[in-house]
Amino acid sequence: MLYLKSYCYSKHELPFVIANLIEGWDYIDQLCLYEYNFTHTGIKKDYEMETVIHLIPENLLSKLYYKKVDITNYVEYAYNDGKLIHSLNEPIQRSWFFNDPSFNLQDDDIIIDHDIDEIIYKNSYKPLIEELNKVKKPLSIKLNQFFFKNNYLWTNCNFSSPTIYKYYMVKNNTTRKKGILIKNLRDLPNKTTKQYGCHMSWVMPIEYMLKKFHKYSHPEFRKFADKEVLQKAIDDKVYVFDLRKPFNIEVLDFTDEKIPSYLQKDNIFDYITKP
Repeated sequence: MLYLKSYCYSKHELPFVIANLIEGWDYIDQLCLYEYNFTHTGIKKDYEMETVIHLIPENLLSKLYYKKVDITNYVEYAYNDGKLIHSLNEPIQRSWFFNDPSFNLQDDDIIIDHDIDEIIYKNSYKPLIEELNKVKKPLSIKLNQFFFKNNYLWTNCNFSSPTIYKYYMVKNNTTRKKGILIKNLRDLPNKTTKQYGCHMSWVMPIEYMLKKFHKYSHPEFRKFADKEVLQKAIDDKVYVFDLRKPFNIEVLDFTDEKIPSYLQKDNIFDYITKP
C-alpha cells in the first residue's frame, strides 16, 4: 500500500487536495486527510474542509479518506508559545494517522508524509519510490518552492520538508504524548537527489493569509498580518518575513510542467468567492 498522509485546516486548501489526488492517482492507494477542531495555536476551529469537500470530482473520491478528529483532550492553548506548539499541538496533528484504527500498517507499506500544499508530480512517483528502495532509509523529498501565487517559482529556495519511508523504517519510534503515538517525521537529513514535486507555500487569498497567522506554528510572523503589507509583498515579489533572505521569483506560464495540471490556471480559489 502507498499512503499519502496529510492534514488540512482551511477550505482554501481544496485545490491542493484535488491536485494531490490527480497527480498520485496511478500510484497511491489512499490520500489520508485529517482535519482537527483546534489550530496549532490551540484555538478552537470549525471543520472547514467539510464545507467544500463535495466539490471534489466524484471520480476521485474512492481514494480519499477524509476524517474529522476531535482533539479537545490533547492540545493546549499556545497562541504565543511557539515551544508548546512545536512540542505538543503540531506533533499530535501530524501523527494521528498512526493512531487511527482504520489502518493496519504493514512493514512494506510506503508512506509519503506531507502537508496538503506539498504535491508530488505524477511522473515523479516511480523514480521517487525507486530512490527509496535503493537508499533503504527515510528520505526528505526536495520540492520546487512556489510562494504567494501558483506560478511564482522561488528559484533559489531549497525546500525539502516532506518525507517518504516504509513503515518498518519508523515503526519502532514509540514516543507518546498524552497517550498519542508520535511520529513527527519532517526535515530529515537524508534528502532525495532531485526535486520530485512542488510546495505551494502561502498560495492563498490574502484574507486566508491573515487567518493563517493566527492558526499556524510560527507566532513570530504574526507581526506581518497586515493586508496592505502582504499585497505589496506579492506585487513587489518580496519575502516579507525576512527582507535579508534571497528571494528570486520567476513568474511561470501556467502551462509550465512544474505546476501540477489542476493548478495551471490563474484563479484556483474562485469556488470561495462564488455564491
